[in-house]
Amino acid sequence: MTVRAIQIGLDPDVIDYDSPDFARFPGLNAETLREAHDKNIEQLREAGYAVDGCPIDFGETALDVVKQKITEKTYDAVLIGAGVRLVASNTLLFEALVNLVHVHLPNARFVFNQRAETSPDDIRRWFPTPDDR
Repeated sequence: MTVRAIQIGLDPDVIDYDSPDFARFPGLNAETLREAHDKNIEQLREAGYAVDGCPIDFGETALDVVKQKITEKTYDAVLIGAGVRLVASNTLLFEALVNLVHVHLPNARFVFNQRAETSPDDIRRWFPTPDDR
C-alpha cells in the first residue's frame, strides 16, 4: 500500500503578509506560497507518495476542516506547514492540530519539512519508500 500523506497549511488567501508575523519571510505572498504548496505536493507525488492538501484558516474553521479530511481517509504521514509551526501567534492552532491528529490518526507520523523543496527527503525519514507503510 502506498504511503498516504496530508499536507496541512495556511490558505494563502487568509494571510496578512504585511503583518510582523509574516513580513519576516522575505518574498512571501499569496502567489509564492501557493506555488510552494503546489510544488511541494507535486514533488511528493512524483516521489510516489499519495498526498492530499488541506488549506486552513487561522482557527475559525481549521479544526473542522482538518477533522473532516482525516476522518474521510487514513493518513500515514501528516505535514504541517511552517506558517502554522514557526509563527508564535499560531502556537495554539499548532497545538490543537497536533492533538486533533493524534486522536484521530494515532499511528500517523508527523513530518516537519525544513523547506518546501525538501519534503520528499523529509518524509523518507519515516517512510523510506512510498510503499513502506
